[in-house]
Amino acid sequence: MIKMKKILNVTNALSEEIRLRIINILFQSNLYVCEMVDILELPQSTVSRHLTILKNADIVEDAKNGLWVRYSLNKNRIYDTIIKNLVAEELTNVQKCKEDLQKLKKRLEKGRGCKDNCKGGIV
Repeated sequence: MIKMKKILNVTNALSEEIRLRIINILFQSNLYVCEMVDILELPQSTVSRHLTILKNADIVEDAKNGLWVRYSLNKNRIYDTIIKNLVAEELTNVQKCKEDLQKLKKRLEKGRGCKDNCKGGIV
């Protein structure tokens, strides 16, 4: 059974535009912080702060890959259906989210990783 605090953490995590934009692009592809910074056009500290909130709500998970950390949506959670519906039915119709997806496509065409984009390679 899901505890009330967990529900509140999830709903709080979903209550901010930047976090919804992060969820929208992570729904399409697992990404490094530097890739998200490039796509969202936000400072690294801002993206990292919002990723921490999403991770604490168990919406996002990370996996270390050498010096870099790759983020993905946690698809093993009971509220995964809610997030899928949110992305599929709502976020894809938001102009800013459409723009993010176009930038994601261009970013993925450029190649993956952070070697050229992250200072020191640590994210």
